[in-house]
Amino acid sequence: MRFADRTFLVTGGAMGIGAATVKRLAGEGARVFLADCNKRAASKTMDEIRTSSEQVTFMYVDLSDAASIESMGERVADEIESLHGLVNNAGIFRGASVAATGDTDWEPQVAINLRAPALCAKALLPLLQKGPGHIVNLSSEGAFKPYANRWVYDATKAGICALTRNMACEFIEFGIRVNTVSPGWTVTEMHFGTGPDATQKKTMLENHRFDGAVINRLGRPEEIAAAIAFLLSDDASYITATTLHVDGGRVAL
Repeated sequence: MRFADRTFLVTGGAMGIGAATVKRLAGEGARVFLADCNKRAASKTMDEIRTSSEQVTFMYVDLSDAASIESMGERVADEIESLHGLVNNAGIFRGASVAATGDTDWEPQVAINLRAPALCAKALLPLLQKGPGHIVNLSSEGAFKPYANRWVYDATKAGICALTRNMACEFIEFGIRVNTVSPGWTVTEMHFGTGPDATQKKTMLENHRFDGAVINRLGRPEEIAAAIAFLLSDDASYITATTLHVDGGRVAL
């Protein structure tokens, strides 16, 4: 219960790594704001958590809309006096080659993957200062390993690492640490979807031998959540401006 009496906000907390992070933090005693635009998925995650905790609150936000992020900050401030951590987890992926990229590929990914984490930090900074709270931004292996036809996504995730370092330098005067977690290929809804064969595909991915990592399998959301929780905890008190690769050693190959 190392997070008892602490409050966190997790964007994209309805599914995948975000949901696993909400569950991990709540399971260790925290109050958690689950910030997402998918109320149905958020309700499912909250129902799973509430078997052991009543401390999770859904907070609607459209991360592509600066006004919605600002409104979220105001609504959170109406409920609490201080915030002990912000997890900028939400992200979207749209593949396209450089030659084929248009505004519908570029603008949403930049808005949600790169601009929104900065705007969330801005909106919640007064509360984080009072914590003091710490920030974990989610990058991706794509920031470090090249792929064809996904340059916008990879560029935004590389930008997250730069944003983290800048935030760390700027916010240390408030006692706020800022770090990045860079997951490898993780078994989430982004990969197995929500269609009629989603459960079967999820099982297949969990059992898939993945030769692209030193640990020859794909990651689990809970494993990424454990790293996020560590960086938010007092055990990471001398860690800031750092990218923690949770990728089974993929970055080494």
